[in-house]
Amino acid sequence: MYGQYRANRFRVNRRYQRKLVWNVEEKQRLIDSILKGLPIPLVLVAEIGPGPDAPYELIDGMQRLNAIFAFIENEYPVSGYYFNLDSLADTKLLKDEGELAQHVPTLDRASSARVANYAIAMSIFRARDSSSVDDVFRRINSSGRRLSRQELRQAGTTSLLADSVRLISSNVRTDTSPDDILPLRVMPKLSITNRDLPYGVNADDIFWVKHGILRREEVRSSQDEQVVLDILLDALLDPIPNSGTRIRDAYYDYSDMEDGSSKESERIETQIQLYGSDKLRDHFMRTYDEIRALLEVANSKFTNWIDTGSGGRSPRAFHVVFMAIFELLFKDRMSLVDRNLAAQKLSGIGASLNISPRGGDWSSTAKRQSIDSVKGIVRDCFQASTAVEDYSQYTWASQLETLLSNAVVEQQLFDCKQGFLVLGANRPFDEEALSKICRTLTAMANRGPGAVGYVLVGVADDEADARRIATLDGVAAMVFKGFNIVGVDREAIIRNQSSADYYTWIMQKIRSHPKLDPQLASIIGAESKVASYHGKILISLRVMGQSNPFFFDGALVDRVGSETITIPAGGADFMRIFSRFQTGT
Repeated sequence: MYGQYRANRFRVNRRYQRKLVWNVEEKQRLIDSILKGLPIPLVLVAEIGPGPDAPYELIDGMQRLNAIFAFIENEYPVSGYYFNLDSLADTKLLKDEGELAQHVPTLDRASSARVANYAIAMSIFRARDSSSVDDVFRRINSSGRRLSRQELRQAGTTSLLADSVRLISSNVRTDTSPDDILPLRVMPKLSITNRDLPYGVNADDIFWVKHGILRREEVRSSQDEQVVLDILLDALLDPIPNSGTRIRDAYYDYSDMEDGSSKESERIETQIQLYGSDKLRDHFMRTYDEIRALLEVANSKFTNWIDTGSGGRSPRAFHVVFMAIFELLFKDRMSLVDRNLAAQKLSGIGASLNISPRGGDWSSTAKRQSIDSVKGIVRDCFQASTAVEDYSQYTWASQLETLLSNAVVEQQLFDCKQGFLVLGANRPFDEEALSKICRTLTAMANRGPGAVGYVLVGVADDEADARRIATLDGVAAMVFKGFNIVGVDREAIIRNQSSADYYTWIMQKIRSHPKLDPQLASIIGAESKVASYHGKILISLRVMGQSNPFFFDGALVDRVGSETITIPAGGADFMRIFSRFQTGT
């Protein structure tokens, strides 16, 4: 099974699989059971596609397999001891090649071999189609208390509502991925973890937990997705509905009985179609970014800022504030013009909101009263706007974080550079760096029709550059998932230009670059933008693949992992790239 894991045969479908949420203690208890020879539950997979090497889509057992393989690869100890890499041929080879490192103290070889030789029962379900996998997953996980109600609603539900809840929730948690189906090996990078695991998303850094809106365990059990669900229902329906288990089940069309679609689920699907699912997600994230900007002004956690007095959780207070700002922005078509005043007015309003501290169902009347109360308090901080929506003008925090989160998983269509000026004494413009960026963008466009690639300028790709920038420019990096965000406004200052003029100058140099295809240069110019992240200005260079490949300085280039390579003319790889555009694959 470990060999299959390394070969990426085990796959995770994020459309219905929950997050990796086991903590170190839970993983250690499983390994202790294996060391003692105790039985563990079987692993259930769906075989997708023909052939002897068809992928296994995990239906039940993802958490267990991750715990076992993570222990084998020395990510955590059991009783203070790490798996002996020499006790398994595959891990010994990986250790000898430098891909795995042996941690100490080491578990004795006999015990390590007992782990390696442990027989795990695996049941293979040969699925007819994806819907049959969805049904099996829901049936397997609907008994007992293994999944929360929201996880069961989400599991195997194919709908615009379920997709919107999943994608928005993932963006807020910053555990996004560019694709829904991923190798199990990648999932640890997207897990909700704690300080004992050196990867994934730290639970304390997730917005909901950081601001006291939900507790760690509530996020682990997808209560954040339930908050997003309730908000989306209120954003889409007029009048707003009650909030409660029965209402949520109805709009998800979730029940233990298969009796056809509910009228509520059909209604919400129609509303999302009318609103536009992409537009709905954009409006949600724009409102979310406005709240984050207000929290920065208030310099406070959400619960402290509005003073809920709830003892560490405030999902309904957040719901009210979110809906008030959402409606002012998108239903009343206004713009927030005074964040400082809005932050001041919202300070301490929690006690005056019509929110029951006992939980249970939340009536539409009580919600409406609280939302209208908040709107009345902050309305004079907004002004009417008749301008066409321009998403490039709002705070870019969540967009950037989504890009960087995706880059952790998939590097072929992402790259970052600290800037365009040499990190030296005289700070000349780096023509070589510009040429490399143009070459990289060409290679990204060659991934195929519709492929979208990004180069973010203003993000240092190593700590040495970040330290050098701090010394030369006096700018401290903001760190997000190992990326050092330094901005390019520091370079505009050096050149005695405004950020807007600096961006215009850079784009002119890209459009006129002698080695870049003129058609591709025009596409990059139209797709790219300057954006702000917590006061730092970045340049987002975006490219989209067209119906034909592009050459850079007369050569065909491609992306392999995080590297840009030149493809020799006439070879098999040369024809393979052209075939992407002939077949669309």
